[in-house]
Amino acid sequence: MTHFFAGIAVALFSLRLLLFLLLHVLPGGIHPIHDTVSDYAASSERRTRLLAATASWTAAAAWLALGAGVLSSTGRPDLALAGWLLGVGTLLAVMPFVPTDRSGSTTTRRGRMHLLLAIAWFTIAYSTIGPLGRLIAGSPVAADLLRHLDTIAAASLAALIVALLARPLRRRFFGLSERVFIVTVTLAPLVAAAALATA
Repeated sequence: MTHFFAGIAVALFSLRLLLFLLLHVLPGGIHPIHDTVSDYAASSERRTRLLAATASWTAAAAWLALGAGVLSSTGRPDLALAGWLLGVGTLLAVMPFVPTDRSGSTTTRRGRMHLLLAIAWFTIAYSTIGPLGRLIAGSPVAADLLRHLDTIAAASLAALIVALLARPLRRRFFGLSERVFIVTVTLAPLVAAAALATA
């Protein structure tokens, strides 16, 4: 079953990247660099909101499929890693129901809840890259690629935090660093899922 779930995860992570690109082609009033990715779900354009929710649910299904693949391993499954993967999937499934406050608007309780969920998914998604690399150590090319993606994710996450804390940098760099981070933490499990599917 590992190959089956990993294959599904490959397809879903690939679709997630395509939908993420589409959000930037059809931004619906959201600046593709300056605004946060969460702003797509709060767009005034219904089509953009729907596309953002679909992208999030596709990512959720991809993480859940990868978690199921790790869990169904015929060897000794990494239960902790599977739990974190399933956790990310659950967070991403819930997030469209708790949209953010648009940038520049008044902060609401719902917006604070969204921020907490976003912090949780960023943290957990990043923390899975190392364990996924160890899981696919038998595929040296894929494992090496994950090490590089881990470095990029760490750098973009650090830039994201600096831009969040330094108000003058926020508008200029937060959206860009967030997008680099999200693409990286989508590519990493995609690479791991591909390695598991073909192992």
